[in-house]
Amino acid sequence: MGTPLKNPPVYLTLAQVRFNPILKLADFLPGIQESFRQAGYPDFDRQHLISIQLTAQEGQPPTPTPVQQERFLFGNVENTHTFILDGQSLTLQSTNYGQFETFSACFLDGLSIVNDAVKLAFTERVGLRYLDRVMPQPGESIGQYLVEQVQGLSSRLEGRSLYSYTEAMNEIENIKLLSRVAIQEGPLAFPPDIQPGSMRIIERFASYIGISAILDNDGFVEGREAFSTKAVAHHLDVIHKVIGSAFRTTVKPFAFDAWDK
Repeated sequence: MGTPLKNPPVYLTLAQVRFNPILKLADFLPGIQESFRQAGYPDFDRQHLISIQLTAQEGQPPTPTPVQQERFLFGNVENTHTFILDGQSLTLQSTNYGQFETFSACFLDGLSIVNDAVKLAFTERVGLRYLDRVMPQPGESIGQYLVEQVQGLSSRLEGRSLYSYTEAMNEIENIKLLSRVAIQEGPLAFPPDIQPGSMRIIERFASYIGISAILDNDGFVEGREAFSTKAVAHHLDVIHKVIGSAFRTTVKPFAFDAWDK
């Protein structure tokens, strides 16, 4: 277990497992909710989402069809950890990450709750994602924190930079890593596919307004495997190491010194 930074830049962390479809998930909900409550997640919410699926028939253009999805949220009292469960996946969102070992153990405990109730057959995807916010202090610049490759063309163009975005997808053995860096001015922002809801964000991230960079590192393993908590734990550990390497490649030594004060 490594020594954590005193002021790490991570403001949201996600872990997710996609598994075999559970069409009668609602039938197991009372037992699942009670187990999450006893585990320290008494907050509960049920959400209905509408997604659009394109169905195509031969010789006809694709037709959009609305599909209703139901998901269930289990949160702790502090609003820093939320489990999101639907018929094919379990996700843990955290705004108080701490260390990987404790975060991973927390997610695996939640996964065990679901498995104990529904007896999962297989997994199809295991993922881990980190969102970091790089916030230069007065007298500092983004360039002191980030390597040149992710700063875009802004420093070479005329005028005031309003927005810069870089993205790279790499494959490291069986892990795919999608790394994004967005630089802009303004308040804290989340990627469009993440909904923090009422989760409590650490004050220094929520209150800072100014130029900042969002580092979004999303690592995942795809492929059907017989369900095994031990296998999921192994995937998470390897993905974490890949993301850690990508993070260290993206930021400069100055950044680590600043975050360890």
